[in-house]
Amino acid sequence: MPTDGIFDRTISLLERSLNLRSLNQRVLASNIANMDTPNYKAVELIVAEEMNRKEESNSGISLVRTHVNHLPIKNKAMNTVKLKAAKAPDFSIRGDGNTVDIDRTMGRLAKNTLLFNAATQLISNKFKGLKNAMKGGN
Repeated sequence: MPTDGIFDRTISLLERSLNLRSLNQRVLASNIANMDTPNYKAVELIVAEEMNRKEESNSGISLVRTHVNHLPIKNKAMNTVKLKAAKAPDFSIRGDGNTVDIDRTMGRLAKNTLLFNAATQLISNKFKGLKNAMKGGN
């Protein structure tokens, strides 16, 4: 959804957060689904580091505003996600080589779900505010 220039970066950042949390949910679900698979190595995504990543532009071309009333130029690369899958701690409680720690994974899943729901609520409130502003504050 193109939201560049609508007041601030909040919507783009929340969209990025939702995308990352959704991806993290799939990775955690995969770990849980493979908890009984011998020699399965758990995988983790470090979402907080990706959210804190500075915006980077790979383009040698820069855009400029030709008039002060034009909307500000936003970085199109903001929603691009570059994640590396990291192996979870290589410690197996069981003797089959599986490294899924179900308690740790379920805790991470609960935290991820809470953060996803919080981002969903924030973006919903942002759109309600924009809708209210377009209606004239009624």
